[in-house]
Amino acid sequence: MTRAVAGLRSALALYAALAAAPAGAAVVQAGEPVMGTVLQVTIVAADDATARALADASIAEGRRWDDILTTWRPEGELARLNAQAGRGAVSVSHDLATALRAMQNLSRATGGVFDPGVGPLVAQWRGPAAPQPIPRAEAATRIASALRLDGERARLVRRAALDAGGIGKGMALDAIAALLRQGGAQAAFLDFGGSSQLAIGVPQDAPDGWRVVVSGLAPGSVLGTLVLRDAALSTSRAATGADAAGPIIDPRNGAPVFVARLGTVRAADATGAEAWSKAAIVKGRAAFAEAQRQHVQMLVEDGGGVAMTARFPLVR
Repeated sequence: MTRAVAGLRSALALYAALAAAPAGAAVVQAGEPVMGTVLQVTIVAADDATARALADASIAEGRRWDDILTTWRPEGELARLNAQAGRGAVSVSHDLATALRAMQNLSRATGGVFDPGVGPLVAQWRGPAAPQPIPRAEAATRIASALRLDGERARLVRRAALDAGGIGKGMALDAIAALLRQGGAQAAFLDFGGSSQLAIGVPQDAPDGWRVVVSGLAPGSVLGTLVLRDAALSTSRAATGADAAGPIIDPRNGAPVFVARLGTVRAADATGAEAWSKAAIVKGRAAFAEAQRQHVQMLVEDGGGVAMTARFPLVR
């Protein structure tokens, strides 16, 4: 997503908060680098002190989840688990165990087209040239066969490495949302790098919710807007060439999705929205039927144009 579209999304969300804040309420917006991008939060609370405290706590919670899920730093908890692959079961924190269980469940729900087990394949495909020999999917690259989870003890098979890059921002947003609800936020809009958003509550003077821009496949393009109300939105796009973070991998064959394709998903939670937006990239429009059975609404733009599920709430 371009900076222009991401900035427009944030501006619309802030405008909605400022216009809709009830008399006496305070609106605070904050943003900090987290998870290799920028986490922006707009908090509506009863007073300025509460709103500022919740904004600070939101950023801190995002950084805490970065420490849990990062594989870019060796001290990250998931990175440490990956380093123990093939060495037996190890104890993990309650939060990481919960995250791993969500990964397993969402991999099953998407029919395996979202799969954090592709970590070894993502690592091999990073860089300007295709790896030699071409890596293939195997038991160690599928979470169903690579991970065994028993309570808060996890075991990875040899050569396995889980990658939370396709779901980590969503997990962090859901954790922040829980913190804000417990802390008394009246409403909030959370934006992780313009690709993952979560809306909490309904501002008093905007009963429909928070208006968000839906970006298109072409850089800087906009398809329309939609309104988020206690829901989440995730947008993913396939890179057609080298990407520093690595490509989106089709877990079924281990190959990158090197096509021009964008997927945007609206779901009840940010974790699910992120997982299903990766499924949209891997399967394209073929993911629509299963997504709707899971109460997920999906938009796909590719070489054939724009298509969406019947209830995707786009306003052109």
